[in-house]
Amino acid sequence: MDITYLPSEYLINCIRKLENINRLESNFFLRAVRIKNNSDNSIRLIKYKFEIKRNNNCVKTIIFDEEMIKEKSEDVKQTLERLVNPDFAKMFMGVDEFWKKEFYSSNILEPKHETGFRLEYFTHMDINPVDELVLTVIYIEEEKEKMEVCTIPLVQYKNKNQYIFPLKGAWIAINAFDNPYEHRRMHSQEFGFDLGQLDENMFFIPPKGNKNEFFCFYGKEVIAIADGEVVDVFNEIPDNPSAGELLPEEKMGEIINQYGYKPLFSGNFVVVEHSGNECSFYAHLISNSIKVKKGEKVKQGQILGLLGNSGNSSAPHLHFHLMQGSDILTARGLPCYFTNITEIEGKKIEIIDKTLSVVYAD
Repeated sequence: MDITYLPSEYLINCIRKLENINRLESNFFLRAVRIKNNSDNSIRLIKYKFEIKRNNNCVKTIIFDEEMIKEKSEDVKQTLERLVNPDFAKMFMGVDEFWKKEFYSSNILEPKHETGFRLEYFTHMDINPVDELVLTVIYIEEEKEKMEVCTIPLVQYKNKNQYIFPLKGAWIAINAFDNPYEHRRMHSQEFGFDLGQLDENMFFIPPKGNKNEFFCFYGKEVIAIADGEVVDVFNEIPDNPSAGELLPEEKMGEIINQYGYKPLFSGNFVVVEHSGNECSFYAHLISNSIKVKKGEKVKQGQILGLLGNSGNSSAPHLHFHLMQGSDILTARGLPCYFTNITEIEGKKIEIIDKTLSVVYAD
């Protein structure tokens, strides 16, 4: 049996400090697992066992029974039916193909057939962080119970550079990495978040139909989080006309035919490469507001463009994330620690780890 997983090599364990109870929350995301029968016999998968470990000692065990294995397999099968375009597969998986559709099966695997599961989110609260996830696949082959073990390291990633926030002033963060159902489902966006501001009625997104200029933060300056080089830029797609209203389908079709799907996802965007192959990504900018060109060197704090409402956007906002590499579809998402932000009560913080966090950057 062959077990492979995504992201490959290790998972990033982003530690959250839980105040008042003196505990740390280990928080990590297993994007996908493929289980392939490389024997000459038919096998039946009967159990998945996950062991979360610290210093080789198990601190939590999670079991998937045979029915859950079937359900998880069916979920992947349906996903394979939807992800027909390679760009969509890359956006969610980081690769254009992980499972072989023609060999995909459920929990009973003939030789060369495979199955799997996706999007498993793990947390563990303790005094110290955990450092390993062990997956044991238990199966029946020729009426004998057997098992295969896959050990996945958990790594606490540290940034290679000192970063400042991409906007100035007070902002509210939406869909941070504590929400496993939004950005975290996309490979490069695992630790991404959206930024906007509340209006006088305490709305982040007012009722549909409001024009972009209605938003007090529309057109705010977006800045480089560190020195680097612009390695990708797109500046051609018009803003969506208003909150909750995308461009006409005909226009979106023209964009796809001319530029592919990236602008449809991201709108107008900038990618800046920093030292150590860490790249920052700024999306949904105003059309023709981008002030830098591909190949240009930029300084920390330099204006890149203006916050807008282009691409897959329901209202003006900035989408931001850090990634390992410059390709917004295949680069691995990274946590980003900032040197200049405080939370709503003025306490200095480094990372946005809670959805609806209000932060201030000087």
